[in-house]
Amino acid sequence: MMELFRMILLRVTLAGAAASVALAVSKDSALREIVRVAAGLLMALALLQPLAQVRLPPVSEWFQKDGISAAEVQRENSQTAMSAVGAAIADVLEQRAAKTGIDCTVRVDMATDADGVLQADHVTVYYKKSDASRLEELQQLLTEECGVPAERQELIQK
Repeated sequence: MMELFRMILLRVTLAGAAASVALAVSKDSALREIVRVAAGLLMALALLQPLAQVRLPPVSEWFQKDGISAAEVQRENSQTAMSAVGAAIADVLEQRAAKTGIDCTVRVDMATDADGVLQADHVTVYYKKSDASRLEELQQLLTEECGVPAERQELIQK
């Protein structure tokens, strides 16, 4: 792209210099108008001729980013959305647990079901030893808030 810009700039500059010399030579003669028209055409040619050499990629590649297919971009966007939703759910669960007096850290893994609907697939909770007696209450909170059954919950002591 930079090379194209340099080529256009060089050609327009040379055409401008040639046109100014031709106009200076023709001074007040009858050829002055013909020289002005020729100079304008030369400038237009100097500007447009390098643009004719530009080759655009095929239309099928227009929407691809750096050789990445549309399916890969969609998969990357889906993973980003899953991470963001999982982190938001984990924050809410940590806040709800803190309200009940349980100090824990939550990680929520998201997945899509057969219909493509995003859902909480697995929940990992890191709890303190002092909250070990309240694990049942914590599991019930996870089941109610996320809809994740106890078999997909992992409770790990910090």
